[in-house]
Amino acid sequence: MSGRVTAQKKRYEISRRSVADAQTPFVRNCWYVAARSEEIGQSLSSRLLLGESVLFFRREDGTAVALSNRCPHRSYPLDKGRLEGDDVVCGYHGLRYGSDGLCKAIPGRSGGATAFGVKSYPLIEAGSFIWIWMGDPEAAEQVPSPVPEWLGHPDWSVETGYLHVDGSYVHMHENLLDLSHLSYLHASSFGTPEYAAAPTEVSIEDDDIQVWRHVECVLPDLYAVPLGWRGERAMRRSGSQFVSPALHVNTGLFENLDRPDASVRRPTVKVAQLLTPETQTTMHYFYALCRNFAVDDAAVGAGMIAGMTKAFQEDQAAMAEISAQHATARSDEFYEFDIPTDRAGLEMRRLLKEMADEEMRSANA
Repeated sequence: MSGRVTAQKKRYEISRRSVADAQTPFVRNCWYVAARSEEIGQSLSSRLLLGESVLFFRREDGTAVALSNRCPHRSYPLDKGRLEGDDVVCGYHGLRYGSDGLCKAIPGRSGGATAFGVKSYPLIEAGSFIWIWMGDPEAAEQVPSPVPEWLGHPDWSVETGYLHVDGSYVHMHENLLDLSHLSYLHASSFGTPEYAAAPTEVSIEDDDIQVWRHVECVLPDLYAVPLGWRGERAMRRSGSQFVSPALHVNTGLFENLDRPDASVRRPTVKVAQLLTPETQTTMHYFYALCRNFAVDDAAVGAGMIAGMTKAFQEDQAAMAEISAQHATARSDEFYEFDIPTDRAGLEMRRLLKEMADEEMRSANA
């Protein structure tokens, strides 16, 4: 290895000690999206979240339930059993668990309830999603609802989507805070040539990290067609905000420069990017596209969510490529260097590292 590469690697290793990466422990004291509401019904299903297999179903009254998916008797997955009323019956030896996770009956054993059960997870169902708390249950009561007020508000439309990503949620958060890549990775979907070179305004206050750009351009068809602004000059105000380890919000505000009267209602798009780790190197990518124009137009909604999904599939492919590079690169030569647009992403990674470290300290106290 050359002396120049050695020096760069040493600088890289020093700079990365204080920031999160794919191997940083998960931040568990946070509301993460577990599923879209329509995914959970009165049948058993499971999903791997933060390295834990979680069982989902709805009680007969419609309330969503989340339990550990492992029967503690002989570790058989409970989603291979059956749902009887509000009870889960293990498909291996028939142990019966209530919706609170407590074991209610054991075949061959007289008596009723037992002293053991499976973990139950707090849930919130709101804004078209089911949110799960996988950390300290008592801490969940101290954290306000994670749902943005516009997500599900009658003045805003909502279209949702989901992608499975072979990549770290840390890298995806970083991707979302540096949207200079729109001009390149998303050139055929919702990027424009002017975007990468536009000046940025970075705001960092405690755990709130935001990046804003003002770009004068002809809007991409994803926005121009539903607005009726195709081919017209517009001001595109674009914001990217890290809200929590589970939530990232992108905002687009549009102003028609050729026809100012077309912007009276301040057309706005908000996208909730809902990132839930599956493992250290894979993630669930939920998203909700919301707009305050053409709210009741189903065709506009279908077209916009299809276009947005195409762009997010480009991110999905990029994350897989990056993950593969990290997995195969020689550790003695691997390094990355930073450029000016990385500032917000690095601050986010420092914050994630601090949050993970604090949870570890509290757990070991």
